[in-house]
Amino acid sequence: MTLMRCPDCGREISNQATACPGCGRLLQERGPTVAASGEWAGRPPYFYEYKSQIILFGLPLVHVIFGPTWLIGFKPARGIIAVGNIAIGFVAFGGVAMGLAAFGGISLGLVCAGGMALGLGLGAGGIATGYWALGGIAIGVYALGGLGIGAHTLQNDPNMLRFLSAPFGRGSS
Repeated sequence: MTLMRCPDCGREISNQATACPGCGRLLQERGPTVAASGEWAGRPPYFYEYKSQIILFGLPLVHVIFGPTWLIGFKPARGIIAVGNIAIGFVAFGGVAMGLAAFGGISLGLVCAGGMALGLGLGAGGIATGYWALGGIAIGVYALGGLGIGAHTLQNDPNMLRFLSAPFGRGSS
């Protein structure tokens, strides 16, 4: 081990250090090593994957996969319950989620919630579509939101406003 000076603060530090203990400047990147074949040697950093041993309908019961896109590519989590950057399953949680019930930044499915929820049944989010849509921009047969576009909205259906303002026990009368 030899000593060197930090380029920012001038403190003497080891040449093996990844960052200066005085000022915090990064001195060297310690990334994963790449084998001669071009494959990762060992596990890439910041990567996690779990697949349950229980298989239903040809899919694992739970599949979780996380890691930076530049490192793992666009590898989706596929399972009955899927969690990941990209998740595809019956119940999916992720940045991009697709499933019967989907929750994520961009979600597609029968019931979904997220920043952009593209639902067939119920969509709830910043931008939402679906038969029932709730969101900042809501597009559906029944739409409730800042901008509601549909057959039944607060702007064009007076019965909807009465229904929403009635106590839950009384119904829409």
